[in-house]
Amino acid sequence: MISLYSLIWTVLVSCPLLLLIVVLRRRTACLMKYGVTFICILYAFCVIRMLIPIEVPVFQKVICDPHMFSFLMKTYADLGTDKRRLALWTIFGIWVLGIIAWSIYYSITVGGLLIKLRRTCYKGDGRVERILEEIAPNSGISIRYTDLVDTPFLVGIFKPTIYMTEVECTDTQIKYILTHEYTHWKRKDPWKLLFAYLMIIIFWWNPLFRLLHKDIKLMIEMGCDKTMLRDYPMRYALEYLKTICYVLEAEKHSLKKLNFNSLNFVDINSEEGFKQRLFYILDAKENLKLQKKVNIAVICGCFIWMLSSYYFILQPTYSPDKEIQNQEESVFTGKDLYLEKKKDGTYILHIGRTVEKISKKDIEKGLYNSYPIIEER
Repeated sequence: MISLYSLIWTVLVSCPLLLLIVVLRRRTACLMKYGVTFICILYAFCVIRMLIPIEVPVFQKVICDPHMFSFLMKTYADLGTDKRRLALWTIFGIWVLGIIAWSIYYSITVGGLLIKLRRTCYKGDGRVERILEEIAPNSGISIRYTDLVDTPFLVGIFKPTIYMTEVECTDTQIKYILTHEYTHWKRKDPWKLLFAYLMIIIFWWNPLFRLLHKDIKLMIEMGCDKTMLRDYPMRYALEYLKTICYVLEAEKHSLKKLNFNSLNFVDINSEEGFKQRLFYILDAKENLKLQKKVNIAVICGCFIWMLSSYYFILQPTYSPDKEIQNQEESVFTGKDLYLEKKKDGTYILHIGRTVEKISKKDIEKGLYNSYPIIEER
């Protein structure tokens, strides 16, 4: 069951976790000690919770707020059942329209960039292809050159292509670049980036997902670096670091003509993130056992958090404007507590002198099975 209250509660319990991710991502010491996987786990659980904004009245405990929340929801609470349902469907309609609009925008933007790349790209002399074949025989990855970008990057979900720049590199530097991009492909990082883009589109109204997008990209890059360098000595990491700095220096002195937001080898848009990536590469004290324990603990903690978030729900509560005094207690019997079925198929609930229109859906759900039904004559 989805209601406006369940949607609001979902936002209230999920946004603090998103803010926690923003804070933890900027703690370099934390990432170097515990890795970046636990950040991605937090993000995944938060996304799952946002995608399932339901409430389960059967076992939920209601948290009542008679002050701020009740004040904000007063107009909605005063609406009848049908109008509240209409308001909920209106909100969903606006949400879906936003998703469609952003999907069209990203499709046009990305499609236009891909068309420009394919029109201007060209094959090289086979040197890069030979190095890639040495790294990963029969990888199925295409190599193209383009003068529209200033850093190598990987594009493609089913047919991957590595776009190389015109920056002059040695065979060793090219090997590091290709190994990095091929590691992206092995780790299914293009799928992860696509998932992050989908979350921006689905939750277009939540600025935290847009704020976190660059952080998620950085986590993907740092995870790729660590996977690539894990089985190599420190000397290899230093040479790889020199290659990154070399490409970065060339990027600084070039005129960027096309901003393709993909898995770029180097990204200078975030100086803080770039420095954090360098520190992470040079960290030789990676404790995989500790990181595994932390990841398991985070999974268990997030699972408990998610179940708890479904157990509770925040709702407003209201009291009568005037206190009723000196009024005898009313007792309703079957004569003045019943459902009346109209000839047009609608239902009216009679409680003493009070009448309320009941929807046919609520009747079919069995919410009023205990009430006698009288046909209109």
